[in-house]
Amino acid sequence: MLVPSAALLLLLAVAGCAVAQDPAEGWLGYAKGVNPSGEGIITYIEAKWRVGSNPRRGGAFFSPWFGIETSDNLNLIQPVNPWTGNQWQIYNEYFQWVPTHNYNSEAHVVRPGDVLFGSVSYNPSKNSYTVFHKDMNDGWSVTTEIPVQRSGGDYKKYTIVYFVFEKEWDCDQYPPDGEVTFYDIKVQYNNQTVSPQWTTAYVDDVCNNRAHIVDESTIKITWDTTN
Repeated sequence: MLVPSAALLLLLAVAGCAVAQDPAEGWLGYAKGVNPSGEGIITYIEAKWRVGSNPRRGGAFFSPWFGIETSDNLNLIQPVNPWTGNQWQIYNEYFQWVPTHNYNSEAHVVRPGDVLFGSVSYNPSKNSYTVFHKDMNDGWSVTTEIPVQRSGGDYKKYTIVYFVFEKEWDCDQYPPDGEVTFYDIKVQYNNQTVSPQWTTAYVDDVCNNRAHIVDESTIKITWDTTN
């Protein structure tokens, strides 16, 4: 759930009027991964991708990202890579639907072509997750610890993986590359590496934005760049 700070108050008002969850309005093409056995929690995930080209026309706010989600689709931990209207950034984000809460870490400006690395690791002693996001070209990184929310006396379980392109704009406001590829994807449940069962879908049908499963460790999201 990519939330620019200026939109958070509006989101809080909307969330107070209706029950919502992920996949959320604003998601374009996305891939969803789960453990084929249906067992365990996510204990580690990592992936790499390259920053896209600058859009030919600015002013938009969107992002490719990956993250992990609780089984009820109400808590999302994600390393994000938004285009903020005139530049690319990276930061870590946590979004919680109930009660509505959003946290963004310190941000860093990145450049087209930079290789990004993101990971999320489970800390059993603290019942929390550590999010790590790094620009492999200039070495900048940010680390964030997110506690697991309790609900009804029990801690929630993160069981779902998402790779997403989020926020609707005109097609010529997206990167002219027409694609972003997440690669070297590694996912562990209960500290065991697994090949998730992947499915693809979309929420908003914009610019033919679609996710494609290339192989067990590679996911590509493509879009049209003309209206």
